[in-house]
Amino acid sequence: MERPDGSAHEKIREPVNLIVMLIMLAGYALTFMVPKFYGATDRYVGVFVFGCLAFLFLNNVDILSLLQNSGKSRRDFFLLLALLLLTLINLLLVNSGLGAFFVTADFILIFYTAPYIRFSKQSILILSAAFFAVLMIWFFLAYPKLFADYAFYGYNTNTGATFTIYTLLTAFLFTMLLAEKYRLAELLMTILMVKGLQLALWHRARGAFIMLLVFMLLWFLVPKKWWRKKSFYYGVWTAATLGSLCFVALYIAVGATGVNFRLPFFYKDIFSGRDKIWYEFFTLFIKKPLTGIGTNVTIESFFEFNVHNAMYNFLVIDGILVFLGILYLIFRFAAHAFQYLTSPLSLCALTILLAVFFESFFDVDLIWADYSLNLLFLCVVICHGEV
Repeated sequence: MERPDGSAHEKIREPVNLIVMLIMLAGYALTFMVPKFYGATDRYVGVFVFGCLAFLFLNNVDILSLLQNSGKSRRDFFLLLALLLLTLINLLLVNSGLGAFFVTADFILIFYTAPYIRFSKQSILILSAAFFAVLMIWFFLAYPKLFADYAFYGYNTNTGATFTIYTLLTAFLFTMLLAEKYRLAELLMTILMVKGLQLALWHRARGAFIMLLVFMLLWFLVPKKWWRKKSFYYGVWTAATLGSLCFVALYIAVGATGVNFRLPFFYKDIFSGRDKIWYEFFTLFIKKPLTGIGTNVTIESFFEFNVHNAMYNFLVIDGILVFLGILYLIFRFAAHAFQYLTSPLSLCALTILLAVFFESFFDVDLIWADYSLNLLFLCVVICHGEV
């Protein structure tokens, strides 16, 4: 994707991008560290993120050039507009809460806009260092205070653990940059991994544990040269997206047999209710496959409306056509990202991103508005390198 150079706007484009993302980071830190802020802003964070992403879109995407271009770039631009419009129409048709629009729109804008955003290593260093600073404040100040008596807090320990691991993995990019100059940074990497593993197990947080474990597998165990093989690369992306729906179908089928067992280190059985939730959503979805069911629905299998799977969430809530459009944008991004994987930093960011995709087989952290900055930053870092 072409990113124009040489104009006066280009000189301030990157600083503006960095400022906007640092503002988003401030909101991210306050959300998880200040209980009153979390309670007061949780309903509006999707709108806030949409405003930031729309600003970044206008700052980085040359709309006039796209309209003058007769090729694939212009078609993709019109697809973006059509997808946003169709998402809104579907939700209105099923009388859905419009908060669902911002969930989908934010995700769409991130995967469309990220390849246009140019970040130098200096900007990546600044933002990853800011994530690292948030992590240190969380570890040594906020976390001991909040979870010494977390009964009053606005979210549960699973969410706290997921925030920790997601922030830790994003901050891992900072240690990657440090390791280019300082060997001691490798020790810091190890400490972060061990601490993250210990905390996920202490909280018995399955999602956070899976995110960290998948990252460690993809980054430390998978040979780097495999990522340059298109069959392996796109196979992993297919498993992370369509595989998520296959997992839902398999989980429902096995859960229906009545078999069950308790996971070691965790407090829940392997079949602890998601099979019933996912099956109920399926029975509702097949009645409205084109429009989706929206969010103005009460389900019997759980006390709140939560699909607990990111890809399934798009399919069930927004319908088949929107889901297919989202898949196209994901693989469009994957195709663009493939050319940058000779950069260790880009490859590391990719493995973190894919770890979040796989973790979201069980939850919706991939599409939760509170984590939008993490997702955007990872996508930008993946595409930062020179071909």
